[in-house]
Amino acid sequence: MNNQVQELGYRLFDSDNHYYESEDAFLRYLDPVIKHNAPRWVQMEENGQRRLLFGDRMNRFMGADHTFSKVGQPGIFAAKGPGDKGSYGELLDCRPEFRERDARLAWMDEQGVEAALLFPSLALSCEQLFVDDVTATYANLHAFNRWLDEDWGFNYQDRIYGVPIVSLLDPLRAVDELEFVLARNTPVVLLRAGPVGGRSPADPIYDRFWKTLTDADAAVIYHATDDGYRHQMGELWGWGNVNVPARNIPPIQHIIGGNSRCIHDTFVALLYGKVFERFPTLRLSAIELGMDWVPGLVANLEQYGQADLSEHPMETFRRQVWVNPFETEDIAGLATLIGTDRIMFGSDWPHTDGLAEPVTYKDELESFDKAAVRKIMYDNARAFVGGPAQS
Repeated sequence: MNNQVQELGYRLFDSDNHYYESEDAFLRYLDPVIKHNAPRWVQMEENGQRRLLFGDRMNRFMGADHTFSKVGQPGIFAAKGPGDKGSYGELLDCRPEFRERDARLAWMDEQGVEAALLFPSLALSCEQLFVDDVTATYANLHAFNRWLDEDWGFNYQDRIYGVPIVSLLDPLRAVDELEFVLARNTPVVLLRAGPVGGRSPADPIYDRFWKTLTDADAAVIYHATDDGYRHQMGELWGWGNVNVPARNIPPIQHIIGGNSRCIHDTFVALLYGKVFERFPTLRLSAIELGMDWVPGLVANLEQYGQADLSEHPMETFRRQVWVNPFETEDIAGLATLIGTDRIMFGSDWPHTDGLAEPVTYKDELESFDKAAVRKIMYDNARAFVGGPAQS
């Protein structure tokens, strides 16, 4: 086990791990209903890379070869230092622990990681490609969730939590897919932040979804992705084609329609839309979205106040929302805003933007006492997900 973890005296709960999908992730359980418009592989003439198309739409948000036969080194950007993000260094063959759950468990044992939430790499940015087609949305996501449960598991040995994707595009089908993944023992589901099909996620039309979720004591995660906000803002601001690689998004689109703006607005909608009042046990988290949106949210909630809510929305937020800040951010400042009980560490492993060793996140927690460090590195994520805790 990692020496730094041994010094801590407890293992870690990493709230942000990823896998690289196999080539049949969307194809293994393809629904015949979309056979005429099904996902398919194509090879790019200019560079020989293979990309996954959904119908006639190509995912350009994920700029890499979608087969992930070669990938960047975990944590390479942190190792290179700020200002040097132009190169991925020497690419690696996709290692077993990037794609196989038992190999991942062995790596977790070496690193002192007791449990981890696992998210896709490619699939996070696919939903936008078929968001205007209800049938394709649910067929593709259901196929993906079946693959995910088979290859990784929604809850594998209470250690690996492959987080299934659910869409709110159709309120009834959303409940159907939620019931499918809950029946297979998932404690968490992934939603895209932002409005869905012209509706707020706080619209009472989704109350059956929220009730089904909370009755099962499951939680919702919002994760960084192509959440569609830039596409919607693009229609208002005349940006034109915004289907570009994530690293090529212009500053104006990041500021006006980026992930930070979207997650801020989503929580405003949920709070003032009284979702938490109707479902007081609901747990939500924001993963790989940093914390730079939180001070602005707090300022807005303080300025506009309680309105007709039963309690001040800041109290609700502090009780029912968990946040995963980046290790480079002002984590101590975040603790003054929401408390140490709602902060979860995440390494983003094995992505190039993340940490090569998850435990090194603790190096940014020097201003916290030992009890608070344990909360951030283990207890809070375990409380969010549920399941057996280590002694």
